[in-house]
Amino acid sequence: MNKLILLLSMILLSFLLISCSGQQGSAEKIGKEIDQSIESGKKAVESVIEKTIEKIEEIGNASEETADQVGKKIDETLDETTKEIEAASTAINEEAEEAAEEIEQAVEEKTTDK
Repeated sequence: MNKLILLLSMILLSFLLISCSGQQGSAEKIGKEIDQSIESGKKAVESVIEKTIEKIEEIGNASEETADQVGKKIDETLDETTKEIEAASTAINEEAEEAAEEIEQAVEEKTTDK
């Protein structure tokens, strides 16, 4: 009886060690890709916001310009910012859709393998 328990314990331990071997499966790889795409999207948006703030500060510091000129520059800056944020958003959405498709394919592969 003790030998049987020892044998079953060794088999269970072997399975645990194999499953925790550190090799990444497809789900882990896809998860990392999603994390990276979200992080790159955040950085893109932060960069756009920083550029916008800098431009608005430059405009505010230009005391020689009339209020109309400053208003036009602010409008142009906001338009540019909107376009850049929309482009970043589109890129993030595309990457998320690609990752979702990869997840679906991985799930289908796992279910058909069984």
